[in-house]
Amino acid sequence: MIFIIGGSDQGKRAFARETLGLSEGDFLICSEDTREIDFGFRCIAHIERFALGCVRRGESPEDYWRAHLDRLGDKVLIADDISCGVVPVDPTMRAWREASGRANALLANRAERVWRVFCGLGQVIK
Repeated sequence: MIFIIGGSDQGKRAFARETLGLSEGDFLICSEDTREIDFGFRCIAHIERFALGCVRRGESPEDYWRAHLDRLGDKVLIADDISCGVVPVDPTMRAWREASGRANALLANRAERVWRVFCGLGQVIK
């Protein structure tokens, strides 16, 4: 698995297309309404939005990913980094930030390679 993380609108998908040879049809774009991941896609993007849906439903995104680690071997996962800045006052947004961070830590730990993308430039951090 390859894990790509970076701030919002920093060019993570374009980086994945150029660096990993992905096409637009290779991407599953998650939303808060995504309940199950379709592992038929090569790349799963916006997993932080999937995490928000999990938190709102009282589920753990970390537990979801842990239960599906065996399906991630050849996948590229992309997440917006929501861990920076002021800690949200809203309890749901704070829980989302924490749950997303725990899930990202699990995925980064299990990934073969982790890229951080800033201004469209990728930096290998693992």
